[in-house]
Amino acid sequence: MAGGQASGNFPMTNVCILTDSTAQFTQADFPGRERVHIVPFAFQTRLSRGDGSRQPQDQVQGLISPSMEDFTQYYARLSHEYDTVFVLTLSSQLNSTYKSALSAAELYNNHSKIVVIDSQTTSVGLGLLVQSAAAAAATGAPPAEIERKMRASIPHIYMLFCIPELTFLAKSGYMDYSQALVAEMMGILPIYTIEEGRLAPMEKVRTQRHLFESFLEFINEFDAPAHIALVRGTSHNTIRTRPVRQYVGATFPDTPFSEHVLGPHLAALFGPQTTGLAIMEKSE
Repeated sequence: MAGGQASGNFPMTNVCILTDSTAQFTQADFPGRERVHIVPFAFQTRLSRGDGSRQPQDQVQGLISPSMEDFTQYYARLSHEYDTVFVLTLSSQLNSTYKSALSAAELYNNHSKIVVIDSQTTSVGLGLLVQSAAAAAATGAPPAEIERKMRASIPHIYMLFCIPELTFLAKSGYMDYSQALVAEMMGILPIYTIEEGRLAPMEKVRTQRHLFESFLEFINEFDAPAHIALVRGTSHNTIRTRPVRQYVGATFPDTPFSEHVLGPHLAALFGPQTTGLAIMEKSE
């Protein structure tokens, strides 16, 4: 039987969590980590559209989402070890992964119970949800309680993303390419929130200092967050992490704070200069 020993009044349960590779965890070795399995995205190299000049086109990384067949293979393998498989994917509004996972679950007829849940978030937000579910499973919590906990936690995950390279969003079908290109040329730093799983424009700033101030204003909307995480882009042109870390430490000394480099799959989706802020509220 996978996992650790049960504790409390719960009987031992045989539960695992399957997530996708956009999830970023705040701890390398969290409770229940051995119960977490990850279905990966694949990369596809393609040429950028360019700007019409004679400059050579750049090679960019695109994403290939896990297919229904991929999920079916995972379900078949995991059913040999687990009675219940919770599938927690990035938001269905950001990518087709949730749809593929759900379609595979509807056709799957083995003995394991497959429960597919739309996290309505991604990155560290998704990672925090997975960690919470894994910890509950490690204590021996019954599947119904784990599912209730996950669904109750989803509305308490908040994320901001500053996405300077809007052409990445255009390539993913979120906006018009010509508008995205103009915004990039103007040096605008657009900030989005994730609302009910969708990218929703919040404001536009022009400097890293204004971006820092916007992040602090967002943090100040919370009284006692359970966790705050900053995700910085892979390029050098991103927010400085030290001032944010110092501010959180002074304002919420009892709140865990973590810093992360933007994962490669999210960088391919939103662009390597993307900066993110994730806040998880305490929930019963």
